[in-house]
Amino acid sequence: MKHSLRHLVALLLSSSILISSVVMTSPRAFSQDIPLLKIGEVQGAVSDDEAEPQTFKSPYRDKRVQVQGVITNLMMIDTSGRQLNLFFLQETPENSDSDPNTSDAIQVLIGAKTAFDDYTPILGDIITVEGKVEEFYDMTRLREIDLVSVDGAVEDLNTAVPAVEYNPTGDALTVAQMSERLESMRVFVPEMSYVISGTHLYSSSNDSEVYVMRGDAPVAQRENLYERRVFRDSEALDDGLDNDNPYRISVEANVLKGLAYDYNVNLPPYSTYEVFTSPLTGNLVYAFARYTLQIDTLPEVQAGVAPDQNTPIVAADPTTQFTVATFNVENLYDFYNDPFDINDNPENLAFNYVPRTLEAYQTHIAKLARQIVEAMHSPDIIALQEVEDQDVCVSGGLIYGTCGGDVDNANALPDVLEDLSIEIAHLTDSAIIYMPAIDRDSADTRGITQAFLYRTDRVTMPIAPEDPILGPRPDDPNADKFPMNQEISNPKSLSRMFAIGTPQYDRAPLVGLFHIFPEGMTSPESPYIEVYVSANHFISNPDASNVLREGQAAYNIELAQSVLAVDPDAYFIVAGDLNNYPYSSEVSLFDAMFNNLWDEIPAVSRYTYIYQGQTQTLDQILVTPALANLLASVGVAHVNSDYPYQFSDDATNLYAVTDHDPVVATFNFPTE
Repeated sequence: MKHSLRHLVALLLSSSILISSVVMTSPRAFSQDIPLLKIGEVQGAVSDDEAEPQTFKSPYRDKRVQVQGVITNLMMIDTSGRQLNLFFLQETPENSDSDPNTSDAIQVLIGAKTAFDDYTPILGDIITVEGKVEEFYDMTRLREIDLVSVDGAVEDLNTAVPAVEYNPTGDALTVAQMSERLESMRVFVPEMSYVISGTHLYSSSNDSEVYVMRGDAPVAQRENLYERRVFRDSEALDDGLDNDNPYRISVEANVLKGLAYDYNVNLPPYSTYEVFTSPLTGNLVYAFARYTLQIDTLPEVQAGVAPDQNTPIVAADPTTQFTVATFNVENLYDFYNDPFDINDNPENLAFNYVPRTLEAYQTHIAKLARQIVEAMHSPDIIALQEVEDQDVCVSGGLIYGTCGGDVDNANALPDVLEDLSIEIAHLTDSAIIYMPAIDRDSADTRGITQAFLYRTDRVTMPIAPEDPILGPRPDDPNADKFPMNQEISNPKSLSRMFAIGTPQYDRAPLVGLFHIFPEGMTSPESPYIEVYVSANHFISNPDASNVLREGQAAYNIELAQSVLAVDPDAYFIVAGDLNNYPYSSEVSLFDAMFNNLWDEIPAVSRYTYIYQGQTQTLDQILVTPALANLLASVGVAHVNSDYPYQFSDDATNLYAVTDHDPVVATFNFPTE
């Protein structure tokens, strides 16, 4: 172990330190007014009656204290774009307060530098520091620190400060109380823990995360390997377990960054169902409203079952069946600059959705095409969400953004969808040609919109001036506020006012009328069926926007009622990212006149999205009873949500293009 000159002098002067037995001397008094405390005193005792342990505050908050302990790990974090260095200080068991309700460790902030007071923290050093106690978003730590003394070093860190087994069992409150009592301490999760989400990257801070569950968790004992995961929707497989699923364990790499003095260090690519065959060790921290294990060593990994083989989509029989899909393609922006859009300007680094490079964009488009063709089997109609609405055109030698019909080279179709259609045609040797369709009135302030892709060999979109939705709606009470409701258009965006001065939607539903030809369009008299599809992307935020989403659901019901009033047996589909769960109050409003096809998906496959290790369903297809009677199958292509972010730029596979999995429903053509 290497030491600085100051460190060696301190060792020589501290003659009472026994390195192997970890006897700590009392440090010199740095200030007569600053108390030397046990770390447990600073952290405070978390009782069994503590109702909100996550927000528990130190009794010494905003006061200066002195503490002594062993440096157990280094860590780097990003705060508002600044990379900061920290370390963990923990008392040995024999020098702690012996109170099981207090943590024996504390986080210490150095700052942008890696040293303080000419001292660089070294694992195993015993030091005394003075600092101000703060609650950084409810994480207790010391800041504005001074080195009081270097008091020695332990011979073996694992022996001197053994890691405590981390076993989050019981309800969410019990787990939070236990975790708060272990804040900043060395902990470990035994070998054979299960990965329950692919490696995720928080790009704004370059922090990676993966979620695991212990191998002895009840869910990990399920016989079907594909069921060994955590479902947010308890109706699927969790047998009534609460939605918090507190046995989930967040794992991050900030200690690995600190040990390497390199903020570019991140977790490797892990996929759902992989198994960590060695223990996870590190320090437990509280950040972003959750407890996280910041590991100090990468685990050994055993391959698991392939997520995309979890009830994969079966190709339909085109002679007797047709298919409709919904797919959130997550911020699908092209690589063309729109100088009039702050979200589409490469020079605006703070708020820019443009792909990093042209190669990244081309890879993205190529992988989306493969997913549509290989995993979804080229559905007849695809309802898309999060598509950039701009159509780049050339006028006067300048590149412009969104174009109208009277501007050179403009056809009002988003370039991303034209590029995607071309890639699919290339991939299938022109056997499958998709036509994009949008109405830009459905776009939000970021310039993303719902859209359709439909197969030109089997589907058309007719002009329908007499249609109750796609034609003029003179009786529409929202006509003054939304002139678009009066347009004759297919597809067509429609909206309404939710309250005085408040539009119901940021992204209005996009309704399309499709003619689907069982025998192909061999002649103008070829038989067809008529299907309405309302493509939706409800407002996000699961709790704050319930009322708005309920209004959005109610408006879709009104649109369907307009059609069913003319034809009670009409085929009407509501599809999209509804930003809430199948049994939520908002989505349940559809039950009065729609069948939610989520109920028909095999239970093990009922998810389209993973958030913080919880498998859940946001993307749904709902159909009127007449169409439900024709349902042959419905499934989810699990090609995205289970896979690591590192796969997104890998052109050799088709995984992790977006954070949502697509849903595909197959229907039989009516026989009469």
